[in-house]
Amino acid sequence: MEALKKTASVLTFEEYLALEQDSDTRHEFSDGRLIPVEATTKAHNKIKRNLIRQIETPKFDNSPCELFDENVLTQLTEDKKYVYPDIVISCDPDDTDPLVVKSPTIIIEILSPSTKKYDKTVKFFAYQHIPTIQQCIFVAQDSIEVKSFERADNQWILSTMESLEDRLEIPYLDLSIALADIYANIKM
Repeated sequence: MEALKKTASVLTFEEYLALEQDSDTRHEFSDGRLIPVEATTKAHNKIKRNLIRQIETPKFDNSPCELFDENVLTQLTEDKKYVYPDIVISCDPDDTDPLVVKSPTIIIEILSPSTKKYDKTVKFFAYQHIPTIQQCIFVAQDSIEVKSFERADNQWILSTMESLEDRLEIPYLDLSIALADIYANIKM
């Protein structure tokens, strides 16, 4: 707890990691400052679990890709910015750091009312600058809405899905997921 009092000053990434290992609260790291990560809702966790079930198929298990959830850091800028996406997939066999995903391929954020603006602006702008990212997906938890941004020739192509009959396409994984499966057991 005493170490957290030091967080009013600018921290190095190494100091941040040490604090994060001992903290009861998760924090993202931005230019030496800690950003507390809010607790999630049951709906958020159900949606995340539904997505993971649809992604982690035997085909995925036999691919070079690995899926990590919200407790693993993703590097936006080395030693400057690190975040906790809800789901991050890395398909780079050299992405072997035990604590941080450094070469994300796909990012999925489940939008909370209190963080959706931050996720869709600050984080998404940063994600766009990571050359390995092929797709960013934003899933609303308070309505049926999925926005998918796919990288194509240094442009981002937006697809919006708003019906349970729609399907989320994840071409890099050769995967198509019905929104009905993403929102299974979620009360709107």
